[in-house]
Amino acid sequence: MKIFFVLNPTLREKQWDYRELAAQTAKRCGWMPRFGEIDRKNPNSMDQLLKQAWEEDCTRVGVLGGDGTLHRVVNVLQKQKRLGIMEIAPLPGGTCNDFARLLGYRRKRLEEAVRRACVGKAEPIDLGMMDSELFINNAGIGRRPTAADKPTRPLQTLKNFRPIPLRAAWEKGSIEGTFYMVLGCNGPYFSNGLHFSKKPVLNDGLLDVYFVPTLPKWLLLTHLVFGRLGKPVRPRQLITLQVKRIEIQAQSDFWPQSDGEPPAKAQRRVVFSVSPEKAMIVR
Repeated sequence: MKIFFVLNPTLREKQWDYRELAAQTAKRCGWMPRFGEIDRKNPNSMDQLLKQAWEEDCTRVGVLGGDGTLHRVVNVLQKQKRLGIMEIAPLPGGTCNDFARLLGYRRKRLEEAVRRACVGKAEPIDLGMMDSELFINNAGIGRRPTAADKPTRPLQTLKNFRPIPLRAAWEKGSIEGTFYMVLGCNGPYFSNGLHFSKKPVLNDGLLDVYFVPTLPKWLLLTHLVFGRLGKPVRPRQLITLQVKRIEIQAQSDFWPQSDGEPPAKAQRRVVFSVSPEKAMIVR
C-alpha cells in the first residue's frame, strides 16, 4: 500500500522533520510513503502533485497543512474525477487546522495524527458548495479582503467588519436584515477553534448556517474572547438554520470565502449548498 504525503506546513523550517516523522510512522504501519511539497509560487502545484500520487498508485493522501490546503486537495480531486476514489487524511500542519480539530487532531501531537492517517478507515462525508466551488469545513461572507502577505490580527478583522444589508432564501423560508457575517458550516470550528455550536454533523445532508447580527463591536469582542476560552460564540440575536441550499443577495459588495481561502472577487449574490459528491476522509 502506498500513501502520498502533500506537504504544505506553516512552519516551513520543520518540513524535513515532518517528512521524517511521516516516513517512519508510515513504514511502521505497513505503508510505502511518497512525498510532494507544495510550490507556493506555482498555481498548478497541487494539480501536479495529486496527478503524481495517482500515477504512483497511491490510494491515500496525507495532507499536512491547514484548511486551505485541504480545500485545494478536495477541489483538485473533483476536477480530476478522483474525489470518491482517493482517500484523504487531514494532518494538522497549518495555521488554524479547524477541520483537523474536528477529528481530534492537534499540531502538538502530530505523530498521533500521522499514525491515525495510516491505520484509520476512510468514510464518506458531506461537502459544501459555494456556488460551484467545494468546501470541506465552512464558507461565508463578512470578512473583507486583505493583502496576501500581511496576516490579519483578530482585532483588525473585527474592526473591518461592516454591516451587510441582505436577503437570504432557502427551501422553507426567507429572511431580510443587516448582519456582520453569515457562515455556512459543514464542520463546527472556524478561526482556530471558535464555534457557534459543536453539533454540526458531517453526514446529515445539511449545512448549519449562522447569521451574526450587527451588535456593538465591544459586545461581539466579548463573545469572541469567551470563544477563545472554548465557549460557544452565541450572541442572543444569533439566527441559526439547517438547510440544503441557501441563496444570499446583498445591496452592497461582499467577498465570499471558503475554508479560509482568499476571496476571488467581490459579489452581491452567492449560493451555499450541500454538494451531491462526498469526500473519503480517514478518521
